[in-house]
Amino acid sequence: MVINNARYVVAIAALLGLAGCGDHQPGDATGAKVLSNIIQKNGLSAKIVSFKKVQGREVKHGNTEAYELMYEAEVQFPDGYEAKCHEEKERGICAFLGVNEDRTFAKSEVATSEGTLHFVKSDKGWVAEDNNAY
Repeated sequence: MVINNARYVVAIAALLGLAGCGDHQPGDATGAKVLSNIIQKNGLSAKIVSFKKVQGREVKHGNTEAYELMYEAEVQFPDGYEAKCHEEKERGICAFLGVNEDRTFAKSEVATSEGTLHFVKSDKGWVAEDNNAY
């Protein structure tokens, strides 16, 4: 009797877990992937050393569901990098790196970054700023 009840509880838990799989909010792994993709798309030779979601919130704009993921990350610049933030007119790499002014990163320097990634809910999942669905 106890074994049958345990199987029943495990089966219900598995079904509930599967039911929520497509509707999960982006977390650490997704955020790190998005930030890495954005860094690569901007031609930086940098890598994510650590990434942590510090907060997240759902936002609704009319019929559009969005999600904001606030993060802290450590980014290493193996070849160094000169950030020209005063030239950015739109949300660009400086925003993702958490840099507000021009700055030079030395070779192999690890910078602590704070920022926000934005996601929009679609039929395919959460579409991030790297234009991929998660």
